[in-house]
This record gives sequence, C-alpha cells and structure tokens, in this order.
Amino acid sequence: MNIKQLLIKKIKESKISISVAESCTGGQLSAAFVSQAGASDFFLGGVVTYSTNSKIDILKIDPKKINLYGVVSQEIANEMSLKVKELFDSDISISTTGYAGPVSVNPNDITGRIFISISFKDKFIEKECNFNGERNENIISTVDQVISMLNNIL
Repeated sequence: MNIKQLLIKKIKESKISISVAESCTGGQLSAAFVSQAGASDFFLGGVVTYSTNSKIDILKIDPKKINLYGVVSQEIANEMSLKVKELFDSDISISTTGYAGPVSVNPNDITGRIFISISFKDKFIEKECNFNGERNENIISTVDQVISMLNNIL
C-alpha cells in the first residue's frame, strides 16, 4: 500500500470530509484525491483560486489582508483553508499558495516557495516549503507534502 492509499484508508476509517482551496497546485491536489476509488465518500470539493481576484471573489478573502501579508504567505494560506472549510462545511480543509516556477511575480519572493495550510479541529497545521525543482516538480512535491502531512495528522 502506497502513502496515498494509506491516507485514503485512514480518511475513510475516520469518516471525515475534506475540501481544498488550491492556487499554485492548480487542481493537482484535488486530482490526487479523486484519482482514488471511493473519493466521493470523503472529498466534498475544491476550488482553484489561482488569481488574487478569485481568492477575493470566491473565497471572500479580505483584500486588506492580501495587501498586508501578500498573496503568497502563511496568513493567506490559513485564510484560504478557513474559507474553503466554511464553503464546503468539511472536517478538514487544505490550501496551497506559492510560486511553483519558473519565476515568481514578486522579485523579492523565491521560486519554489509554497505555503500549505490544513485546518483541522479548530487549528491550523502550517508548512512553508522551499522546493528547487522545475515547475511541475514543485507542484508534485507540494501535493506529496500535503499527503504526508495528512498521514501524520490522522
């Protein structure tokens, strides 16, 4: 049994629901869940809020917070996971935001810098990752990191 299959088994046994808000992973995290048989038992849905405006319009993140912290920050990752949890009324919610590459929009930010937030039991499990692969490698690494974090939580 691989790590993804182990996670799905734990999720099903725990009878918990999951939702996701993705930015830099562009739907790959959702795909990791729905590629497994029986995902409809626990995966409620997700949103890809790639642009700043979609984070504001869909997730209802306060633009003042984005201006204060930056769209790629742990604070905004936490807001994303909180808002998607409210949107889907899930037990666990996950968000990803960052610069997958090959370049970041902000010259002061680092390509491969990704923030993950998992909202579970009224707290945030946070992770800042600094990957140094190509764009697709950084996306895959982010999805793998989320799966690992969830395995550790459950």
